[in-house]
Amino acid sequence: MGKDYGKKECREFKIKNFPDNIRELLCMLAKDDNNRVTIILDTCEDCILEDVCLVAVIGDLAVFRYHDKFKFVDVHCICTVIVDCETILDEVLESSNRCKC
Repeated sequence: MGKDYGKKECREFKIKNFPDNIRELLCMLAKDDNNRVTIILDTCEDCILEDVCLVAVIGDLAVFRYHDKFKFVDVHCICTVIVDCETILDEVLESSNRCKC
């Protein structure tokens, strides 16, 4: 008989130096120039997929370079951030090696 996965509780755990929300993730990625990300924006009508270059995070405002313009997005409007595996691993490993003196 198969295992009953529906009755098990989901265990939440924290990975050291890994962001646990979209804003923290964007802040971590913004530390390096030209970090390309794909974001999915939750708009009134539909979700929009955009391939952009992250420039900065200022408060709850994410700044992206989009073609030859800047795009300013409320962090709360971003429902998904897609990042290259190497980029996220480099950022997590780099942040874990920073001196906390």
